[in-house]
Amino acid sequence: MRDRVTVSRHQRATLNTWPFHRLEQHLRYKAKRAGVPVLLVDARYTSQRCPRCGHTDRANRPSRDHFHCRRCGLAGPADVVAAVNIRNRARSVWVHVNVPDPAAA
Repeated sequence: MRDRVTVSRHQRATLNTWPFHRLEQHLRYKAKRAGVPVLLVDARYTSQRCPRCGHTDRANRPSRDHFHCRRCGLAGPADVVAAVNIRNRARSVWVHVNVPDPAAA
């Protein structure tokens, strides 16, 4: 989110103290200490995208709490669907983390 938001100079301090920034910093610190890599995943449209068929539409979210895919009919809690989509994106990023760097060879 910080990468997509542009603010004036006097608002930068406020931007960098938002709770999500603090959470990310804490996660990075704890993960580094434990030797665990941190993967950043774009969360855009994760609650509107169907993890089964890939259809993305605002209409897939009839309410704040519910998800119902207009194409394939998958239904469930919107938070669970978003979490599944984030997990799937992280898995696709993880592949790149485990591939050897060709420049290092």
